[in-house]
Amino acid sequence: MAQSDRLRSEIATLQTKKAALADVVAKNEKAAARARETARKKREQAGRTKNASSVRSLLSAAESEDKKVVAAEEKIAKARKDIGTVDKSIASKSTSLTTAEATERRSADNAQKRADSRRRSEERAHAREVGRLSSPSVQVRYVQVREPEPEKLRVLYLTANPEAVESTVTDPDGTVADYGTWLRVDREVRQVRQSLRGSRYRELVGIDHAPAATFGDLVDGLNDHRPHIVHFSGHADSDGLLMENDAGDEVGHDIDFPLLAHALGATDDPPRLVVMNACNSLDGADDLLQTVPIVIGMSDSIDDTAAVVFAAAFYAAIASAQSVSSALDQAKVKMLAASLDGSDLPELRHRDDVDPKKLVLVTPPLS
Repeated sequence: MAQSDRLRSEIATLQTKKAALADVVAKNEKAAARARETARKKREQAGRTKNASSVRSLLSAAESEDKKVVAAEEKIAKARKDIGTVDKSIASKSTSLTTAEATERRSADNAQKRADSRRRSEERAHAREVGRLSSPSVQVRYVQVREPEPEKLRVLYLTANPEAVESTVTDPDGTVADYGTWLRVDREVRQVRQSLRGSRYRELVGIDHAPAATFGDLVDGLNDHRPHIVHFSGHADSDGLLMENDAGDEVGHDIDFPLLAHALGATDDPPRLVVMNACNSLDGADDLLQTVPIVIGMSDSIDDTAAVVFAAAFYAAIASAQSVSSALDQAKVKMLAASLDGSDLPELRHRDDVDPKKLVLVTPPLS
């Protein structure tokens, strides 16, 4: 149930309760009025009666009616107090409902914008494919894998979480809840850096982090850092990656896998490995293998915690001079040991001329 639907249901329940309390007030006001009138009449009769016994009886009956008045007024006071408490709860939940509705509208608007952006991306991809088929001279470079050189392993770490929506709602009982959609990519980078500090050859691995990464950041990173590994953490689907928009607006930029492959190959020193820590990213492996020797992606949706554990364990193994294959296996073992779902999601794809069991990206110094 959506947050706004839950709040509407709670407000309706409170309004029903308020109506019931209003009935209690009306009922007891009538009872108090009847008792006052009866007490008045009894006292008037006592004033006209000469018989002492009858006077005492009438005055006793009047006092009994007075007690009914007091009891009814107490019930009226309590009901009105409860109505005040209910009114405060209705006002608080109405404010929360306004916030929740605004958040849901923004989320729906962003989803529609993303769908429109994806549609436009598909149309552009179709146009590029038609152009590629009609222009055989446009080719994607096929890069031969090289033996690792005795140099510092460079990792270009791209993180993106566009269109994230978050709001905080405080209920009348003081409970504070956060609602929204966001990824903990910053926490992932922090955990990776921490795991590297404990690795044997930590000084041989350098990470260049590009937060809120755009497609332009990817191209600039390839030029500036000449990375051996390009890592992406964020949202993806079977068509491509979702990165921040270079235009600076809230709508993410869909980067389809053929375009990503072309960008990775459009450099004199392409990366040796691409890691996509994002849902359903394994679907892009065939496109990326046209330019990159090895690709690691996720075969289905992966949650934040599993993604963080995977990344930290993978780079700790890489920095310990383990092969790419062993590093992936170690990451899966760490996910299993943490009792996390999704240890089967990270998968490796490689070209036929590459053996991931022998490819070690960190070359230890000679003893």
